[in-house]
Amino acid sequence: MASILRFLKSIFNFRHQKKQLLHIVLLSFLIFFTIARGWSLIIGNGIYFRGYHIHHFYFGTLALAAGGLMALLSENTKALRWAAGLIGLGIGLFADEIGLLLNCTTSNRICAYAFPDTSDIIGAIAFAILLLLVAVDISLKRSK
Repeated sequence: MASILRFLKSIFNFRHQKKQLLHIVLLSFLIFFTIARGWSLIIGNGIYFRGYHIHHFYFGTLALAAGGLMALLSENTKALRWAAGLIGLGIGLFADEIGLLLNCTTSNRICAYAFPDTSDIIGAIAFAILLLLVAVDISLKRSK
């Protein structure tokens, strides 16, 4: 039991920058997914531009691209944290649209926003980010 607690403490240790960035990605993903899902289900207002419905999938893709480029080009810790936040935001907005993207049909443009496996997909994404945290932890221990 003590070894499991020691392992969990090492994963959630915020002292190392790579772990901090992954925690920011995970937290912003969960926050922005919740906001996007709540907005879509409660308020339901879409964004329209010249008669086209602009889904938040596009904003998520833009945030992912901006965060990825910012992370590649920056060496500044503050900029890397912003990049991690943008990446989490992008994953959250994209993940919220997965149900729509998987269920949308072309006949009569009927799309079902609700997707029964959404929680499975969100859980898989969060689990993948947690696995990255474990991989970073193992990598850091081996490099020492």
